[in-house]
Amino acid sequence: MPTPSTEKNIESVLNRITKRHAKRHPSIPFTRASRRVGAPRISFATESISAESAPAPADEICRILETDNVMGVGISEKVCEGKATGLTAVTFYVERKKAKSKLAPSERVPAEIPSSIAGDQTIVTDVKPIGRLRPEINATRKRFQPGNSIGHIDATVGTLGAIVSRDGELFILSNSHVLALSGTAKRGDAIVYPGVFDGGAMTDDLVAKLARFKKFIPGPAYKNRVDCALAKPTPERLVDLMAEIKGLGLPGRTIKPVRGMKVTKVGRTTGKTAGKIEDVHFSFTLDYEGSVGEIGFIDQVLCSRYTDEGDSGSLVIDKATGRAVGLHFAGAEGGSVFSPIDEVLKTLGCKLVTKAIKPKSKGKKKSPK
Repeated sequence: MPTPSTEKNIESVLNRITKRHAKRHPSIPFTRASRRVGAPRISFATESISAESAPAPADEICRILETDNVMGVGISEKVCEGKATGLTAVTFYVERKKAKSKLAPSERVPAEIPSSIAGDQTIVTDVKPIGRLRPEINATRKRFQPGNSIGHIDATVGTLGAIVSRDGELFILSNSHVLALSGTAKRGDAIVYPGVFDGGAMTDDLVAKLARFKKFIPGPAYKNRVDCALAKPTPERLVDLMAEIKGLGLPGRTIKPVRGMKVTKVGRTTGKTAGKIEDVHFSFTLDYEGSVGEIGFIDQVLCSRYTDEGDSGSLVIDKATGRAVGLHFAGAEGGSVFSPIDEVLKTLGCKLVTKAIKPKSKGKKKSPK
């Protein structure tokens, strides 16, 4: 296995490449031309840097990342002929593998990162097909709890991920593209449970109002770290709110993601499923439909595929400890992606609720089941 210094060097090199990529793609504004935003389509890419100038090979690597077939870049264990090698590699994730004869020289991934970028250590590369990423059915009107269908009244559908607290009040947590139209919605907008795609409608299914969300930095540069939003339950539905995730129970405290960690989640579409973390330095570009366009993400977590469309917003749990590790928001045939939960909670200024909510009723009390 590589030494810690080698792993650190790989992280540094990836950081240089992604920062060069960011300089090649300055942020561009987006307009709020359309309020209806569907599930984003995804194109992957890498991480970020702050060097004033980088050697020409860094630009060559960036050009590879900008080709249509490359979905993203990160760090994972190199696999050769289906077997793990024990080597840590800078990994290029592609929609599908192509024969070298069908690739232009500028599109071919080098076997090693050039020494002009890597320094005095040899850093191998790997190419892994994952398909094309997309943001991701549990649907009910009765139990108001994480793991079920929810969404903005003008969106399609996603998953209620978790219950959080902020300034002594309770909120529901999910993705921005589930609750906030990818950042183009307004505070106070209606949230329905189940989501519109599953039959949710005004006013019977109104359960919350949009309260807080993180706006994206527009453009393909790898600058965004979360896709998240909060909604405040209406007084009428607050009495029904449960912190227990359907089929999993209460989440524990938070934990940082590491390669090889086995994770699980409960989502609107696929229910309770499990996966394995493959890359914790994953950066890519996600193409959100409507007026939002391409949004670049950095330092996300890529797992084996264990989700589907509609699972976006699911809270990801470490199977070994029961602790929360991330918030799922995108997927492709070859992998599922989440943002580290600590970054999500810090961004929204909230804390995960890890204890049963005491019932607040008008008259007869209801106990969470």
